[in-house]
Amino acid sequence: MSETPTAADRPTTVQWKRLPHGEFPAPIIARLPYAELKLEHPDLEPTGYGESFFPDAVPYASGDAHRIFYWRSVLRGKAGDVGSPATWEGICATPTTLEIVPTSESNAFDLVSSRETATAVTVDATVAGESTTALLESYTAPTVRVLELTGSRLRLVADGTEYTVRTGTRRRISLPERMVERADGGGGSTTTTPELVVRVPGERELHHPALGADYRLFPSFGMNLETVPNPLPVPTTNDELDHEALAESLSLDLSARPYPERVLWQAIATTAFDLHARPESVPRLCQFPTGHVGLSVDRDAGE
Repeated sequence: MSETPTAADRPTTVQWKRLPHGEFPAPIIARLPYAELKLEHPDLEPTGYGESFFPDAVPYASGDAHRIFYWRSVLRGKAGDVGSPATWEGICATPTTLEIVPTSESNAFDLVSSRETATAVTVDATVAGESTTALLESYTAPTVRVLELTGSRLRLVADGTEYTVRTGTRRRISLPERMVERADGGGGSTTTTPELVVRVPGERELHHPALGADYRLFPSFGMNLETVPNPLPVPTTNDELDHEALAESLSLDLSARPYPERVLWQAIATTAFDLHARPESVPRLCQFPTGHVGLSVDRDAGE
């Protein structure tokens, strides 16, 4: 005889709202030349740590397609400013952004960030994932410009020197040494040698929310929103959302899907249906003709 579940293990019902897909602008789905740029300073002591519970970008293979799936919007610009994906040469990802090539600012890439009177530089990072940073009082950032991105190569200029990185390769470029000071004043002046890390894997299929949109984008996971109950019984274990049990309750076989898609499933389950993450919000979902699911809530988990 099975035991009576505790209150913590009983499903929690969550109200949600299904919207017509026309309520959300159509997502970007385009195959484009793709590259990654990072400006790292491995000889500095990190003073900050940046991470999200779920990474912004999830790369994975689906059939013959190599996808870069951005479930949160990171592309800069508005549709009227940058045109349609058919006019783009390609896309370049950094630890915090995704840039269109050509960009609206003469292909210049800003690989550091300003923090009031200081500059935050990357010590070590993964693209759209975890990072460590150092806060500097004075720092002259290298000028990095992309000249060309094609299916066979990336050409760029860094601090006045031109470099070419062939598709399928990675390159770490040491730039001229700089004298810097930590923003907290500790340790006095020191030197650092910035390293521009370039990776050019080739063409990738970009999945991204529409430019300027504030919804979150997910694959279908084999789900048809018309068959999802409302309110939705959400299984919990020890008073925490059980994303695997939720998938099973919706007859979704996550084991048959690429592992990175299972990470995206955790992201949509937590963002939409975890009452601890959004206790007073009603998630609004739509399903695009492509099968993709759009999600809009007042607040997001994992940020």
